[in-house]
Amino acid sequence: MTKNPPPKPCAAAAHRVLRAAAEVFSSQGYDAASISAIAERAGVSKANIFHHFKSKAALYQEVLKTACQSFTDTIDAVARLDDDAAHRLSAYASQRLCAYIEDPMSSRLVLRALTSDGADSDIQPVRDDFARNFHRLVELIRAGQAAGQLRADLNAALVALMINAGNVFYAQTRPMLRHFKDVDCAEDPQRYNALMMDVLLRGILPT
Repeated sequence: MTKNPPPKPCAAAAHRVLRAAAEVFSSQGYDAASISAIAERAGVSKANIFHHFKSKAALYQEVLKTACQSFTDTIDAVARLDDDAAHRLSAYASQRLCAYIEDPMSSRLVLRALTSDGADSDIQPVRDDFARNFHRLVELIRAGQAAGQLRADLNAALVALMINAGNVFYAQTRPMLRHFKDVDCAEDPQRYNALMMDVLLRGILPT
């Protein structure tokens, strides 16, 4: 089988810069992050960074764009599923939780951008991208309502918010949750996800 050729040196350097920038931006925020720190972490010169990205703002926007791509990929994959709304929502929740846990930097970057008071020109693109994908999730829920697969009186946007909020909180607080005697799923993300979706899909009132 033919192996993929290794990345060209120029592309490899740009990838290292993006990875280093994601680490620095996610831990320090945009204002505190310096090009010098990113260059040192990436093992390149500042001039090399500006060869690939014209400014710190341009580098930040590219990092955010990469961070948001996982959200888009999940929505695309779920939209292609030949399944009912409940299974699509469960698949979405499961895939997003895996992404939050496996790539915590991306989730921190997106959360920073969504909650930041920084310049709109720097963070508006990621807000727009997140809003588009969130709308697609809401529409998926509404389609399930129209098909009679979900309660028609549900607020679809609230359901979307609850799925994302539950996953983000769990992913961000797992180290702490491990010490809570009442939480028995801190070491098992997929069990947590199944339990959360069971509550969302069936409720907490007795049948």
